[in-house]
Amino acid sequence: MKLVWSAVNDDGLHFIGRAVDFLQGEFGPVGAEPLWSVDYFRWKLGAANPAGKGYISLAMAEDKVVGVVSLTRKRVLIDGVECAGGEVGDTYSSGTIRRNSKPANLSSLDPDPDSYINKSIFGRLASDVRSRAEEQGVTLIYGTPNKNAYPGWVKRLNYFDLTEYNNNSYSRPTAKLLTRKYPALNPLSPFLQAVDCSSQAVHRILLGKGAGKGLECDASVPATEEIDSLWIQVKPTRGFSLVRDALYWRHRYLENPIAQYDFFSIRRQGKLVGIVVTRFAVATDSKRVVYLAEWMLEEQVEFGYVLSFIMAHYRHTEVQVFNFWARRGSREARAAAKALFFSRHRIPIILADTPQARSLQDAVTCMKFYLGSSDAV
Repeated sequence: MKLVWSAVNDDGLHFIGRAVDFLQGEFGPVGAEPLWSVDYFRWKLGAANPAGKGYISLAMAEDKVVGVVSLTRKRVLIDGVECAGGEVGDTYSSGTIRRNSKPANLSSLDPDPDSYINKSIFGRLASDVRSRAEEQGVTLIYGTPNKNAYPGWVKRLNYFDLTEYNNNSYSRPTAKLLTRKYPALNPLSPFLQAVDCSSQAVHRILLGKGAGKGLECDASVPATEEIDSLWIQVKPTRGFSLVRDALYWRHRYLENPIAQYDFFSIRRQGKLVGIVVTRFAVATDSKRVVYLAEWMLEEQVEFGYVLSFIMAHYRHTEVQVFNFWARRGSREARAAAKALFFSRHRIPIILADTPQARSLQDAVTCMKFYLGSSDAV
């Protein structure tokens, strides 16, 4: 006998505690920091979000949550013009009932009982949040799905993969990761760490003679007026970007209830010319990772020097891997290669298929997309 589930619009977050229990209980990574909390959903889907309240649909069976899809509102720039955007995420459904269940009623978006959105928990919830968002003026929706969710988005739900923007994950292991993976190297640990630190120092010195000349970097949060001034200066007039004024940086990083971030200010002759935000987190299997979540730099500031400074800042910590996202072939990717980062894999960026979204295919070199542009970190 098939289990019956109901699709619930929970934009008011009435059942969000049950959703968190489901997500952490079935999908929380082992040995990692929590990915979800009630405060986290209130932070990104509630009134505190400068872009507006978001959307979340739940599948519920026997008074328990068995599926979730959310859509977080974002302030987006397309060719320099601000519009209402959103990011889909938190896309999970219970594996135990995924293939042996049915909806209590058919979707109002499609009366066909054999359609994907009436047979799939994921399909139904994803369609519901998109419909509500578009009804309220959200015109551009994006996401960075994992390999399990990806086929459903692009083959069944009218999203397309922005393959023109080759978004890659770049990683650099440290000596601490090598000795963790290969315990036989433990006797050589001091030597390996010394070599690692020395190579970073030499790289930074060489860059400092040219690209870093005149720059001053420190761990600090810039003043609101400084951030807004830098944003006005670097604000793109073509392609995709989030609106990255001081309000954005404060909400996205300083007010995040489940993650702690480090801010770095870059100045030349006292003037703010760059911001970098990192997160030192415990990932799956207790791996210590420093994520370069996002940066905003004047054109003259070399990313290679900034990258070198960040690695030097964490050199005496327990970090095992550095990681960030960048477009393959970009100046960030080239700087990563010089700093001994390697490309792990491509991270797809999907978009709800609209003419506005399709226009981005011709402007990928102008696109400003970071790890922090998603809610992944």
